[in-house]
Amino acid sequence: MNDEKTKIRQEQLIELVSTFCDDKLDDEYKHLSIKLVEKMGRKHDVPFKRGKLDIWASAVIYALGQINFLFDASFEPHSTPDEICDYFGTKKSTVSDKARKIRDMFNLTHFDKEFSTAYIKGEAPVFEVDEKSGMIMPHSAMDDFFDDVYNLFADGRTDEAMAKLDTIDEDDPEYARALFYKSILVSSTGDYDTSNDLFSQSLAIELGEYMGGIPDEEIDYGNPGELFAMGILYYNEGDFIEALEFFDHSLDLEPNDDEVIYYKSLALAGMGEFKKAVKTIDKAIKINPDDDRFWNDKGNFLTRLHHVDKALKCFNKAIELNPEDSVIWANKGFFYIENEKYDEALKCYDKAQELSPDDIHPIIGKVNACIAKEDFNTAQKYLDEAAAIDDEDVEYLSTAAQLEMNKHNYEKAIEYWDKCIEIEDDNPLYWVYKGFMYGMMDEEDKLDECLEKAIEIDPMIMFALEEVMDDMDSGR
Repeated sequence: MNDEKTKIRQEQLIELVSTFCDDKLDDEYKHLSIKLVEKMGRKHDVPFKRGKLDIWASAVIYALGQINFLFDASFEPHSTPDEICDYFGTKKSTVSDKARKIRDMFNLTHFDKEFSTAYIKGEAPVFEVDEKSGMIMPHSAMDDFFDDVYNLFADGRTDEAMAKLDTIDEDDPEYARALFYKSILVSSTGDYDTSNDLFSQSLAIELGEYMGGIPDEEIDYGNPGELFAMGILYYNEGDFIEALEFFDHSLDLEPNDDEVIYYKSLALAGMGEFKKAVKTIDKAIKINPDDDRFWNDKGNFLTRLHHVDKALKCFNKAIELNPEDSVIWANKGFFYIENEKYDEALKCYDKAQELSPDDIHPIIGKVNACIAKEDFNTAQKYLDEAAAIDDEDVEYLSTAAQLEMNKHNYEKAIEYWDKCIEIEDDNPLYWVYKGFMYGMMDEEDKLDECLEKAIEIDPMIMFALEEVMDDMDSGR
């Protein structure tokens, strides 16, 4: 806490979250909310010293709710994202983004030791890090078995390793772990599609069983609201396959629920199924053509599909419906960058910044537009503006690294990647980019070390290397 004004804001924020918990939740959530606000207040750059306190209050409750299954109707107390945002008069898209930043800020996940409810702590499984794969796994009596599999693979005896894994069938509690190892073996053959499928299946089982999955018999399949809540639960975990199943069950009962249809489109987009996402969100738009979120996200999907004219019409429609939403203007700016219309992008980001002057993201967008124009001096000017808001923001740091890379200042870029790694040392892409900086300086040993670290964190990072190489080529 570095000044009296910020201290006053903290007290006001505590009052807001406390009132909500008194009205809607319970004393435990109130205690956790105050504790989280106070922890935010101890940061060097206090996050809530800027921005609307109603949004921060919504985001604090939202973030705690996400890691404690508050949105799951089978839990008590129970609330919904809409209820939180309606209470504070805030937009769900804005609050969701702010909650994500809070979770990232303190690495908040399910079964968090500091911010979980007593009930969730009591349900927490015991996990260990698998030394060979790097994957977080429940402690298992089969550890020696998987050590043997890995050793066979390391010795080049892939067929024997696969045959050993084939002895584990679907009824075995170690089936998910076996699928994960299979994904590694298959990826070594170059069959990345099959490897990806195996990995997704493994992750879906792990999330369903160990990250708060609820026994099937405890789910009311006649309650569309509960089914939607279950879908949201899995959607927030990134398990889009399971989320889609619950969204579809909910829609079987209420086929015209535009909110469920909307989230189904987002889940499809999360899986990279942008064509299906467009067809799905069109159904939501037909039911409720006045929801700016639908048009905004349809524009995002069409941008990914490179349908330029259609995407632009969607963004314009979203802005017509809600001209004061900075997120829509920023998304339109990204659309223009993707289509190499950098001056138009800058105008959109200017508008987004005007609407949300304390938000770092529109400024970062302007930096990216200038980098794409190879106007590095202006990019640096905007980057300095972003630093004045938050020079510890990982998006700021990674963008600064990208700028230095494009300016061929590889040693300086490494300094920024190191700062990113200090904040998120489990993000493999930072290690990849840092490694390629060493590669540009012909330091092959350090390049190999960084890539090995990235693969240790996520063996599937190889799928992202092509995109990184494209970035590198554009920065040469």
